[in-house]
Amino acid sequence: MKIGRNCTLVPAELAVLILVITLSVTAQENKEFRYTVGPRALVSITNNYGPITVKPSGSKQVVVDTVSHSDAVGLLNEQRGDRIEVRSTSSRQGTGLVDYTVLLPADAFVSLRSSNGILNVRGLRNDVVLQAATGPVEVSDISDAHLHVRTLSGPITLMDIRNSHLDIRSVSGNIAIHNVSGPSVEVNSGRGRITYEGDPGPAGEYLLTSHSGDLDISIPATASVDIKAHSIRGQSDDDFPKAGNASTLSQRNLLMKPGTISKSRFELRSFSGKIHLKRP
Repeated sequence: MKIGRNCTLVPAELAVLILVITLSVTAQENKEFRYTVGPRALVSITNNYGPITVKPSGSKQVVVDTVSHSDAVGLLNEQRGDRIEVRSTSSRQGTGLVDYTVLLPADAFVSLRSSNGILNVRGLRNDVVLQAATGPVEVSDISDAHLHVRTLSGPITLMDIRNSHLDIRSVSGNIAIHNVSGPSVEVNSGRGRITYEGDPGPAGEYLLTSHSGDLDISIPATASVDIKAHSIRGQSDDDFPKAGNASTLSQRNLLMKPGTISKSRFELRSFSGKIHLKRP
């Protein structure tokens, strides 16, 4: 009797396992779309149901690879000359319903939008506009570009960006900047921490502002910089001494290397956050 029960259970369990595997396979669908474009094409991608990764294609083609994890997802692609619009739709909400990996010419103008999926961009050479709500934004290996980033609470990470204009803003997300240099860098977070680490180069204007978040700045001692720090109620390192009481605006101009003319200029602002400076 005991052996008979085991014999009847095994096929039933096997059938359930086969059904689960079949459903998981059929729920995932891979698609590829290819478009040929001219110089400085405009590519707009909106995906509120998962991540978007963008890399250079090394050609004049835009290649859109999608992985759908739900049959509720719809893919809408449209090309009008050198303008391509890609977006996803879904009959239900979710954060991992469809993944986008897009290869495009390095000189293409790119606009990405997502609610909570990761936006990851690297290796481009033109204007890049990124908008996210709670999802993180990661940008690396960008040069000769105009970079615009907007998030609500999503954290922002910028790495290895050269000779570019940056306009970075978040309501409450943390902003991390590593090895970024350019003629104009403006960064603002309402409540998030802002960190800057690296050599800003010989001639750049850097404005870093956080209302209540801390500012952590690390610049090599060999770099020629002119720094002004403003803090109203926050505490700062000894390199930024305050004058008067805690409610008095503190402003200090320091760290310009003697005997130099060409230098980058930093202006650090915080209402109630702390300002930390390192010169390793």
